[in-house]
Amino acid sequence: MLLAGLTSFVDWIGSDEKWFPYGTVADCQYLDRWFNIRRENAVKALDALGWLPRDPLIKERILFEHAFPWCNPPRPLQKAVVETVSKVDEPCVLLLEAPMGEGKTEAAFYVHLELQRRFGHRGLYLALPTKATGNEMFTRTLKFLHSFSAGRTLDLQLVHGAAMLNESFQNLRLKGIFDEENDGAIRAGEWFTHKKLALLSEYGVGTIDQALLPILPVRHYFMRLWGLANRVVVFDEIHAYDAYTGTLLIHAIRWLRALGSSVILLSATLPPEFRRRLANALETELLIEEKEYPRLTVFSENSCEQKHFEADATRSRDVVISGIDPSIESLKAAIDTQFFGNGYVGVIVNTVQRAQELYVTFGTGDKIYSEEVVVGKRLSDGTEIHLFHARYPAQERQRREDAVRAIYGKNEGQDGKIKNRSGRRILIATQVAEQSLDLDFDMMVTDLAPIDLVLQRAGRLWRHEREFRPFDRPLFFVAGLEGETQGSFGSPLWWNKVYSREDILLRTWDCLKAKEKRKEKLRLPDEIDDLVRDVYDQVHYPDDAEIIQRLEKAEINSDDDQFAQQTMAHQSIIGLPDDGSWKDTSRFYLYDDDEPGVHFTLKAQTRLGEDSVSAVPLFPEDNFKASTLPDSKTAKEWAMRTISLSRKGVVRELRSVGIPDGWAKVPLIRNCYPMLFNATGVWHKDNTVKLDKELGLVYKSREE
Repeated sequence: MLLAGLTSFVDWIGSDEKWFPYGTVADCQYLDRWFNIRRENAVKALDALGWLPRDPLIKERILFEHAFPWCNPPRPLQKAVVETVSKVDEPCVLLLEAPMGEGKTEAAFYVHLELQRRFGHRGLYLALPTKATGNEMFTRTLKFLHSFSAGRTLDLQLVHGAAMLNESFQNLRLKGIFDEENDGAIRAGEWFTHKKLALLSEYGVGTIDQALLPILPVRHYFMRLWGLANRVVVFDEIHAYDAYTGTLLIHAIRWLRALGSSVILLSATLPPEFRRRLANALETELLIEEKEYPRLTVFSENSCEQKHFEADATRSRDVVISGIDPSIESLKAAIDTQFFGNGYVGVIVNTVQRAQELYVTFGTGDKIYSEEVVVGKRLSDGTEIHLFHARYPAQERQRREDAVRAIYGKNEGQDGKIKNRSGRRILIATQVAEQSLDLDFDMMVTDLAPIDLVLQRAGRLWRHEREFRPFDRPLFFVAGLEGETQGSFGSPLWWNKVYSREDILLRTWDCLKAKEKRKEKLRLPDEIDDLVRDVYDQVHYPDDAEIIQRLEKAEINSDDDQFAQQTMAHQSIIGLPDDGSWKDTSRFYLYDDDEPGVHFTLKAQTRLGEDSVSAVPLFPEDNFKASTLPDSKTAKEWAMRTISLSRKGVVRELRSVGIPDGWAKVPLIRNCYPMLFNATGVWHKDNTVKLDKELGLVYKSREE
């Protein structure tokens, strides 16, 4: 596998006639001279594309507080990581389970520094669940690398489909960051921005999909896998994946370990089943009595060690749980009755439609703009309301993400101190604000979801120490928790479609309802592990016979779904590194998303879900003609509008029209479908589909 990747890499470079022009008979008369000329050309070619010697960032062990002065003194988690990694004597798999906001990212950076220094790892790749979380991590990684770039040039890539919309990444491509005093620089080399080559860059941040593609039977898979070999690969928020993607992740870890890489896994709310499956895949055994949460687990060759450490006591907080009816009116009422004066409220709902409906319920106001994009509204009483979800054109979504992070984030000043916040602000969002984004709210309203995701949302409450809070304790309202029996997760809410395991929803309801009835506060982070284990590993049957029957049926269906997803994942990979199954070349028939004109059934899947397409919203002023090839400026502008759609009728209609032949020649839009709207934003194929500048893409009912 390594040889195939290396050979493909050198062939790619050696085929460039700019550096290796054809010789003449006279050139070849003296082979030694010919070889020396070619060797000089090879050095120039590697220098030109930015392939520089990959020396470790540090040569001697460094104290944690010196590496990350903003984390001084180190937290208990970070001290435990420093002590543990000092005893590791070979590349390993390290699983870090700790509460939100405890400094797991800095701990992972430190582990990378030490393992790279001691074992010669060639760089770092951080894999995140979404583009939004990837963007957040890119900013943090840039800050980290800037501290260690003295004396050399580092290459850093952002690896996901919307990287061209990230301003920090684009600035890095065009200008780079130079440290004249210490003779160092960080850049994003043009050669590595090619989709198939991005993982060959020394440093990268992107989605998990890019790290899973190398173990799927797609073209050039070995090039990607070689790029990740002998690297430190960090998988963050690993609880966020279903059985299919989670199984692919475990197989990817097996491959990475076989290729000499070290793997770091981060999670705040990890179900116990994942640890068991990981240990089995790595052919080690978990301790019979596992250490208490938070914990650090190190998987080395045929061994497994765990260490418990204390959570940061200063971050402990008691959250008051209140159940409310799932209606939109109830969500608004919870905010109106509890929220007065200054403060910041977060609302996370399970569907885009609910987010849009709640936003509209607050009435009209003056539009709030960010670079000509409407990111929210200001009501007559001064309240600002922002809307954030995934059904916006790409550039507009990026503007909203930037605004959300700036307003609801940590709000640090240039001196590193947290600034005071003022005003009354409400963020209405979907799962895009659930994890990795460093958001901080005084009060939160959430739809019922699986317990680990509910806790992720609760982790955004009182995340940072501030001088002022509008309440004496964090308030947490859970829509769907009201009443004495489990509410319906079917029509019209369809939460059991958003989260396929209805048994987990039922058990989560039962677990949280019991705490609410006993008037027990949710103790964070102390109770995280117990609650996740109770819901995923222990069955709590309610007294109601009808609910018992429903739960038993849901468990059977969930078991079937889990088994089916895991089986699909086992069958989809290239094979296992230790049995030679990957050598069967007849299985390599899939394509990645970058291939134009390929039927979706022949594209590799890193996640399951509804079939989706990328569409480009076009309006009368765009003068779109299917027969006209757009110039590069227009293509870039249109690409920055792309929006991912999964509604079956819309997907079917777009595919029936197809992608214009001319677009196949334009890399930026060659996999996108034109979607024509009239001047008022109504889709010309279906007047119930409208693109609203404030709400995003809206699906209206036929009766409206």
